Amino acid sequence: MRDRLQDFINWFFDQSLRNRIGIIIAAVVAIILIALLVFNVVYADAPLSGNALTQYEASCISVGYQELSTNIGKYKGQHVKFSGQIVSINSNNGKTQIVMSVTPVNGGWSTSDLIFVTYNAQTQFKAGDIVTVYGDVVGTYNYVSISNGQLIIPKLTARYIEATPIAAPTVVSVPFTSPSNNQTNSSTPDNSANITPINSSTPTSNSNNSNTNPI
Repeated sequence: MRDRLQDFINWFFDQSLRNRIGIIIAAVVAIILIALLVFNVVYADAPLSGNALTQYEASCISVGYQELSTNIGKYKGQHVKFSGQIVSINSNNGKTQIVMSVTPVNGGWSTSDLIFVTYNAQTQFKAGDIVTVYGDVVGTYNYVSISNGQLIIPKLTARYIEATPIAAPTVVSVPFTSPSNNQTNSSTPDNSANITPINSSTPTSNSNNSNTNPI
């Protein structure tokens, strides 16, 4: 290894001054590009604050649940916001997964109009809380419940989540359990690894192979 390094040093100093300057510039550019790539991978979905959050919130659009769920490819990558009730939440290892209902119905919340949210931070929210999520549309998520069977619901990567007190409708707890058949889908299927959220404070019903949602 030392011999190779010495050979490179000798080769470098055998080059003309112009070539040496070019080599140094190319090396610096490569290091910067690698650093930016690493930064983007690690922090691209990080929670926002301050001016960055203000600008991001302003860029988020309100879209109807049916419009989003039936045209997921159209909205993929766009910034959206949804308010609703948390029906299942898992916070572990500095990350949070949430299933939330976004459509109030009959004094409660829809058991089918659901979105799956990932958030790269832990939160103090719990099942039953009403929140507003600001995030990027990234694809779809397979979710299973007893009453509705398998649902393909929108998946968002949240950049900010805030508590959202509302006067109506009266919040009625929805007896969801943790998500099941966890696989992220998009307009182009991928091979994302399964995620098994931990149990939330809501009642759960376990089977031998997966958790289902008695709604």
